[in-house]
Amino acid sequence: MRTLLYFILKDVVTARLAQARLGDLANTSALIVGPWFSQRDNQPVDGLPSIDVGQTTYREELAISGIFVGAIIAALAVLRYGVSVGTSATAIAYVGAMTLGAMSGWWVGGLVGTRISRLGLRRQKAQMTPDQLLMISSCDSNSKESTKQLIHELGGVAIDEHNDLMPRIRWA
Repeated sequence: MRTLLYFILKDVVTARLAQARLGDLANTSALIVGPWFSQRDNQPVDGLPSIDVGQTTYREELAISGIFVGAIIAALAVLRYGVSVGTSATAIAYVGAMTLGAMSGWWVGGLVGTRISRLGLRRQKAQMTPDQLLMISSCDSNSKESTKQLIHELGGVAIDEHNDLMPRIRWA
């Protein structure tokens, strides 16, 4: 299972050093992706990879939930209003409506999810000073502790972590 680790670093120099050290660690058997950086106000840092909005919000979770909600609502609409032609027409109506409902639910869920930032992360970012940076790194569960230790040695502070249940699925 993949884990997103969130850190606060004290300055850009530390961020560049962390990027280099994590790059060295990624060349070993550890499965590390990133790191990505942003400032307190979500602005990118010059010369460093920027954070994707899905890493700091609930976009993907709500998009996945929207798939199921949209499909269920569409199925209920077909059940309520129905198709009186025959069994095959009803089956096609269910499949089509559920597909359209799932796609619409995914889209709406993603839009709503980008507006909701992760609670623990939002609280920590509010306490950051203007010269501090937010760093996000993705790693597998086996290399999580070594990544935390490496960043701690550089003076970074671990503030949150998020287990990614479906790491291969990226919706937007």
